[in-house]
Amino acid sequence: MASKGDVKAVRVTATGAVFAGRTRLRGIILASDGGGAGTIILQDNTDSTTLFQADVPNGDVFSTNIPEDGVLFPGGMKVSTITNIDAATIFIDK
Repeated sequence: MASKGDVKAVRVTATGAVFAGRTRLRGIILASDGGGAGTIILQDNTDSTTLFQADVPNGDVFSTNIPEDGVLFPGGMKVSTITNIDAATIFIDK
């Protein structure tokens, strides 16, 4: 049986780097700011490939865990878009 790695929670409120090195998205929590439906786009740091996008309804909270090995971000992870979201908590491999 494979050993599970540590998970790190990162809170973001704006665009920019989440983690510089290779990592995996394990889960995410999004909180709407009440200004309309919210969107977040997560991209690979190296080549700006969009690897994850999620929406949250106006005034609501969205939460999901990514099954199995999560979503791999080989060149690191960045938030390229965060609209109408008060804050996002992103769970990644440490």
